[in-house]
Amino acid sequence: MSAARYHAARFARQRQLSRADREDLAQDTLLAILEASSRFDAARGSWTTFVAVLARRAIIDRARLPAPPEYLSLDGKATADILSCLVVLQADPDIALAFGRIDEDLPPAPRALLRRITTHLDVMAARDAGTASPATFYRELHDLRCWLRALGVRPVATASTRNAARMPSEQ
Repeated sequence: MSAARYHAARFARQRQLSRADREDLAQDTLLAILEASSRFDAARGSWTTFVAVLARRAIIDRARLPAPPEYLSLDGKATADILSCLVVLQADPDIALAFGRIDEDLPPAPRALLRRITTHLDVMAARDAGTASPATFYRELHDLRCWLRALGVRPVATASTRNAARMPSEQ
């Protein structure tokens, strides 16, 4: 236990891990030692060397894991700025007309998905209401978007997106 704590504490200091992460790492190290204890051979080396090697391997395995994502509070200013860019302040009045016109032009599967989305008024709610897996749902959603683009249904471009889309020679 002392070897596991020692190696976990050393790695935690280097990576500036929290106390909880350090304790998790020590437990992972102890678990690795327990699982490999049946392979210990006194003729090949001492128990302390065996434990040290296992502890280092557990630390290396943890170091190779990607860093967890940084979480932001939904109440913070940075998040409010992001949400203000994502939220549509006013619905596009022409979108219902466009969807109504293309309904008969869509194949059955994209048409059913479009109807499910318009029924639930939210893509996430439509996903949860369906029986398909999330991966299948998002493949179907991608196909629907392709069909909508092919049929000419696109979001209305704002002045800022039109200016950004222009070539520098046009400005």
